[in-house]
Formats: sequence, structure tokens, C-alpha cells
Amino acid sequence: MKLKEIIEVIPDVSAVNGNINVEIKSVAYDSRKTEKGAVFIAISGFNFDGHKFIDDALERGACAVVGEKPIKLEGVPYIQVKNSRRALAAISAKFYNYPAEKLKLTGVTGTSGKTTITHLIGRMLKGSGASAGIIGTIENTINNKKIAATHTTPESLELNKIFSQMVQDNVEYVAMEVSSHSLKLERVYGLKFEVGVFTNLSRDHLDFHKNFEDYFSSKKKLFDSVNQAVINIDDENGRKLLNMLAVPTITYGRDKSADLRAENVKISATGVLYDLVFKGKIYPVSYSTPGMFSVYNSLAAIGACLALGFPVEQLISVLKDAGGVRGRFELVENPLGINVIVDYAHKPDGLKNVLETIRGFCSGRIITVFGCGGDRDRGKRPQMGKIASELSDYVIITSDNPRSEDPESIIKEIEAGIYKNNYEKIADRKKAIQRAISLAKKGDIVLIAGKGHETYQKFKDKTIHFDDREVAKEFLTRS
Repeated sequence: MKLKEIIEVIPDVSAVNGNINVEIKSVAYDSRKTEKGAVFIAISGFNFDGHKFIDDALERGACAVVGEKPIKLEGVPYIQVKNSRRALAAISAKFYNYPAEKLKLTGVTGTSGKTTITHLIGRMLKGSGASAGIIGTIENTINNKKIAATHTTPESLELNKIFSQMVQDNVEYVAMEVSSHSLKLERVYGLKFEVGVFTNLSRDHLDFHKNFEDYFSSKKKLFDSVNQAVINIDDENGRKLLNMLAVPTITYGRDKSADLRAENVKISATGVLYDLVFKGKIYPVSYSTPGMFSVYNSLAAIGACLALGFPVEQLISVLKDAGGVRGRFELVENPLGINVIVDYAHKPDGLKNVLETIRGFCSGRIITVFGCGGDRDRGKRPQMGKIASELSDYVIITSDNPRSEDPESIIKEIEAGIYKNNYEKIADRKKAIQRAISLAKKGDIVLIAGKGHETYQKFKDKTIHFDDREVAKEFLTRS
């Protein structure tokens, strides 16, 4: 592919210098991954400026460079653009021959529920006989093949590569998580979604977005490029978004005006039952993961698949046997009669939802182990401390990916929100889990929150293997 063909699709080109007839063999935005014949896109990031690595990319074989700054290169063409991230998305789509246009994309955004909803959509589609792929936090799947995930929503270059693989494997539908980061950082720039799903919005990522208005605006960007929308109208920001849209929309919730309405909800330790009211008919629904959040997640998934044209009876039938999602309200089986639940809840509303669900069926005490991630929104730390203390019988505050921060300092900020004397602090997460299990008796529930499916722990100077489920099983076996 010639550079001049690529230049034609790049938005907002400011200047072109050099030979535009060079052959482009690959695309790169990380100089370390640049190969001979690559076009290198220099991105002005938050931690690193890609323009400083242009020389490294050239030494590794880059034959053309795209960037935002006015630079003159000797013997190598340079294309100056207004937005390198948009340029990367456009170039990536062109390089892989626009694979997304051959797929029916469903994008799921919101603070909570994205992972579960995308997996439920994928399972419903497959259970209905369709070929489907999933892109998200836990893993990316192409039909039944699994690919490790590094971001909730991959960078545009990796995203188009995955789309291309899906097209080759005859995938027709894709359910993908669309994070606020990806929307703000243009990772999904240029994509057209058949369906966009909005779950809810509560405090999260304010270290990145700085204020709630920017967080909402970033989420809203998804709906500028959808053909249909599925919106939770029990959420005030869902109602706000609904009033801004001009595309066909399916609403869901418990509100009387919802197109998909859940009535007569029954929640137990084994899951949820409810009556789905849709177009004047009532359909009994069963889903094997407990919690009111499971009602909303299942409604969202049903709504998305309805928008794609699948019959409601078929979707409800598949949902019944859909099962849970790894690291989401996941029960760690053991012979001791102690219920140990591992959940990804790492935000105030997520922790609150999980604890309220457990409170609904727990006959004994709730012992909660949790921490807050370092280098992330500090404002949520005391909020989560308060929620954990109020809704648990006993709390053990510990570490959760402290990154560059001192674990003890993070714990103190969590502690600031607690006013009850029902907690202790153990910075070592393994020891904290051991302590919680040692305190538990038959009928008690131990909630290990924050990491869910993650299999690592990030510190300032290292990343170690750490899996809450493995650690819990180790101590449950020893007990």
C-alpha cells in the first residue's frame, strides 16, 4: 500500500513533506514495535511523547512518519496532522481494509456492567445460532477462540487487527466494551455501531476525566455513531442521554415507561427471577447470577439482541443457561460451608451493589476484603471505606494494585471514610485474605472485592502474579 493512499483517509492533514509514493508494509505507534517499511504515528501521550521516539522508529526501519508537531525529516516523508490518535484510527482501518464495515458492532458503555453484558450478548448470539466475537476487559474471543486482552477497549491499531481476524473467521456480530478512555482517546474513531448500550453512570475515572461532565460527554460520544440505542432509564444519566438522541431506542429498567420492564423481581443466592414485560406480553426470566445488577445486565443484553433482530423467546431461553462471568460474583467452592465470593467491584456503586445483594441472603456475617488502586481517583477511597463498613459486619482493608503509591497511604485514605469500629488494616493482600477466611464460620460470607478476574498485583517496582481465587482456595484447603 502506498503512503499516498493512506494520506487520502487521514483527517485534518496540515502538511505533507517528502516522497508519498513509498510502500507501507505495516503500521506502528510504539517505536519498539516498529518494523522495516512501517509508517510510524507519533502520539502526544500523557506519560510519553511519541515525537521523542521518532529517531528510534526510523532506526528500526520506519519509512514514513505521521505526527502533530511541525518537524522536518531528512529523506523520510513526514505528514503533519491535527490529531495523531484520529490519524492512527483512520490509517489502521485503511491498512486492514475496513474490517469493521463487514461486522455488526454492538458497543456497551457505562460505569458498571460492561463486561457481563458483552459476554451475555455474545452467549445469546451464539445460542441463537449466530457467529459472534467479544472484545473487552477479561478477554477477546473470536467465535470460540480466546485472545488475551490488555485494555478494556484496545488501541485502534490492535482493534482493527482483531476485526480483521474476525472477518477471516466469518464472524458476523461483535459485542464490545467501549470505555470512556477509548472514546476520549479516539480508539473507536470512525467506527459505526449497529447498537449502542448505555448501562449507568456513577463516580469513576475522575483522575482521568477531571470532572463528571467530561466523563458523561465521553460516554455520549459512542451514541454519535450508532444506528440504534439501548438505554437504562432507571439511571438519571440514562434519561439525560435519552433526551439527546435522535436514533431508534429501546429503553430498559423497572420504570413503568421502559420498553423492557422487569416486574416481580425475586433475588436469591442462586440467581434472579423476574417477569419481563415487553410489548404488552409477560415473559418469565431466569438468570443464575444473584443481585439487582443481574436484572439490569440481563435486560441490557436482551435489549441489544432484540435491536439486532433476534426473538425475545430465544434470548430468554439462552439466558437461563448462560452462567456467570469470570471474576463477577464468582463463588469459590470449598467443603467448609463458608461462602467465598470474588468480585471485580472496585468502584463505590459496584461495591454497594454487591454487598447489598449478599446482605439479602446471608444468614451469617459478611466479612469484606478490599482496597483501592493506586494512581487512580483518590476521591472514591473514603466513599468505599464508608460503604464497606456500613454494609459489612467486618472489613479488612488491604492493597489493590498500589502502583506507584505507598499502600499504607492508600489504606489511610480509605480509612478516613469509616466511622464504625469494625475493621482492621493488613496491607499484604494475601495475608488479608487469609485473615478473613480464618475469621469466617459456617454460614458467613467472605467477599474479596476489587480484582475479580485479574491475575496480577502491580507495585511501584514490579508486577507479581496474584489471583484472589487461587489465594482463597489455598487457605480454604488448609483450613
